[in-house]
Amino acid sequence: MNSIIVKGARIHNLKNINITIPKNKLIVATGVSGSGKSSLVFDIIFEEGRRQYLQSLGLLPGIDDEDKFDSIAGISPTIAVQQNIIRQSNHRSTVGSKTNILKLLGLLYAREGQITCYSCGTPIGDSLVCEQCGNTEERLPASYFSYNDPNGMCIKCAGRGAYFEINIEKLVPDHETTLEQVLEAVQLTPGFKKLLHRKFSDHLATPFFNLPDQIMQDILYGHQVTGNQEKRSFCLYRLFKGRLYRNDDDSGGVFTTVVCSECHGFRIGEEARNVLLNGKHIGHLGQMTIAELYQFLTSLSKEAVLSAFGKNLLQEVLAKTSSLLKFRLGHLSLFREMPTLSGGEIQRIFLTCHLDSKLDSLIYILDEPTSGLHESEKIDLLRSIKGLKELGNTVIVIEHDRNMIEMAEHIIDIGPKAGIEGGQVVYQGNLEGLLQCRQSITGQYLSGAVALPQRTKQNLAADKLTKYLTVRHAQTNNLKDITVSFPLGALVGIAGVSGSGKSSLISNTLIPMLKRYLKVKKGSRPETAEKEIFDNIPVKIKAIAERLEGAQHISGYAEVAQVPIGRNNNSNPATYLGIWDKIRQLFARQPEAIEQDLAAGHFSFNSKGACSKCGGSGRDTIWLGGSLSTSVICPDCQGKRYNDQALAVKYNDKSILDVLAMSVSAAVIFFKNTPGIVTPLRVLERIGMGYIKLGQPTPTLSGGEAQRLKLAKEIGKRRKGRILYVLDEPTTGLSMYDTAKLLQLLDELVVQGNSVIVIEHDPLVLSSCDWIIELGPQGGTAGGEIIAEGIPQLLKANHKSVTGRYL
Repeated sequence: MNSIIVKGARIHNLKNINITIPKNKLIVATGVSGSGKSSLVFDIIFEEGRRQYLQSLGLLPGIDDEDKFDSIAGISPTIAVQQNIIRQSNHRSTVGSKTNILKLLGLLYAREGQITCYSCGTPIGDSLVCEQCGNTEERLPASYFSYNDPNGMCIKCAGRGAYFEINIEKLVPDHETTLEQVLEAVQLTPGFKKLLHRKFSDHLATPFFNLPDQIMQDILYGHQVTGNQEKRSFCLYRLFKGRLYRNDDDSGGVFTTVVCSECHGFRIGEEARNVLLNGKHIGHLGQMTIAELYQFLTSLSKEAVLSAFGKNLLQEVLAKTSSLLKFRLGHLSLFREMPTLSGGEIQRIFLTCHLDSKLDSLIYILDEPTSGLHESEKIDLLRSIKGLKELGNTVIVIEHDRNMIEMAEHIIDIGPKAGIEGGQVVYQGNLEGLLQCRQSITGQYLSGAVALPQRTKQNLAADKLTKYLTVRHAQTNNLKDITVSFPLGALVGIAGVSGSGKSSLISNTLIPMLKRYLKVKKGSRPETAEKEIFDNIPVKIKAIAERLEGAQHISGYAEVAQVPIGRNNNSNPATYLGIWDKIRQLFARQPEAIEQDLAAGHFSFNSKGACSKCGGSGRDTIWLGGSLSTSVICPDCQGKRYNDQALAVKYNDKSILDVLAMSVSAAVIFFKNTPGIVTPLRVLERIGMGYIKLGQPTPTLSGGEAQRLKLAKEIGKRRKGRILYVLDEPTTGLSMYDTAKLLQLLDELVVQGNSVIVIEHDPLVLSSCDWIIELGPQGGTAGGEIIAEGIPQLLKANHKSVTGRYL
């Protein structure tokens, strides 16, 4: 068949739609956030393509248990490259291991590397006999060049290149401090606090240094609970390590990362460090940026004498690194851990792997592949996506980006709005028709018929009355001794190509310095605090700068980054916003609940309210062999997750399940008389997220949705004013319609006396900023400079500005 034909699509908010999608085309599905694009493309086309393929292999039962649609035809094996599907959590997974480049380099070193005599350090020739001392060496197997293999990893740091330490002197200030005081000082989460208090209840009143050695060791570092050396029992080490991985560490130097003294951060063992190519071992290559690696390997191909096998390996690695450069990933290193990457970076890495495979006759589904890219960097990515189609595949892209929509051969606009106001095919056809479609919000914005709202105040007057937050002589990562002043009481945009130093300046320098300043300020005068903020800044990459000035002009800060907010399907917007306990307490106060002696725990699918068969998951898992699995709806609760007792209690004629199924917009009306619940929900609705369900699992949220959920939580807090809000690409996943809503909210924050800094690529958002600071001129070592700053009009006139030409 030449088309995918879907009839009666009705999952989530889709309104029983019929749609025919041409195959072997580049197709863009667009529409406002929450309109139903993902429901159609991922929940029906991807899931059904995957299900039918696995069924054809005999790995799945023949009947799908979910009522998503009437029929589907013309489906092919389907591959999804979706941000929440590929989100990474394994810190041993790196760019080099994910792309297979480190494995290929390991083979190259094993076969072609220059061996150094282990006894005297003299280079050894092909004879493998040292001419200096007569010692005979052997070539190492490829496994010795892998930090993930027991043969190759540095034993001291287990291949991590670093290890973590707890500074006991900072943790316990004196000999009178009790265990309970220590646990209170480290600000445990409620769950962690309950576990440790219960586990060490007999020792809470004991001075920490008087604890038995075994108890002290267990509190600090825990004990091994499985065969995995890195899996520890609940302890402070595990707590601090988790915070550090989330870039959320505020331990004040109690918990620090120490570069391994044995391998010096190279991750590999001594044997591998003695094998060189052009004077570099494989650990050196792992720490290079991909751009530097490409130059090194190009020189190696010209200078080194390699076997035919070695030349082929080298060409394969060069081809892979060249692909990564085309996708604007040259600023990354092979040792860069996957969980530290943005959603856009991760997706582009997976995309290069699929392009390298040269598979055809498939359906590829991509989820906003341009996210995280500067306007100047999109052209190569768009060409590669087109190349994927030209291999003989059908490529369906969910995207809001104008460039991607303009390149599409076929456009599907789902809407007209979000949630119950969406779920229809508003338009289907070419670009010209979309621009003329009055029913399409997307078309109206693209054609210019509707514009973004005007700011209340713009064009900052940089005069003596303007206060600034200034970072002097910043040298973190690739920053080149720059001094940057951020105007306060304004919307400030941080722009620049990928890897230019935006995150280094904001996330790795400004935020840690502010965090330390505000912590020290509690017990010091402001001027004293500014001098002390560089002591033990608790981040993985220590901020390097001379000083921070002007911090006394703000009362606090809120960082809203694109870090996943929950990997567990039991986590949802209601739990994250802190309103779930309040909702359950409402149900526990109902007459039916009081009569049956039901507490709030009886209305949790994680606790007493859970279905006894599925344990509250709503699904039964079917293992297909190895690590491959699928799931079916629980036959007892039919996916409801709750037992009948919990569902029988009603609040205003709604069960707890009904509340979880509510959209944010519906919940705003339902809880309008409960301020503690409705306040953060109103913020969510205002920034275009009224469509999400209170019970939607947080792992299914996109990076942009997760970030806006964090923003709603922060704004929902009662603050006194003069807050600095820092947002990392807040328009990720937003249509222009929803971007307009976000800009209105940010404008209100500024009008209320707060300051906002946004790291952003969207020219529409940057054009609405009061002030723009642009880093560059390129990424990696070629970046780290301030190439332009000022009001948007100044950047447009500045020939050095890469961003200005797109404003």
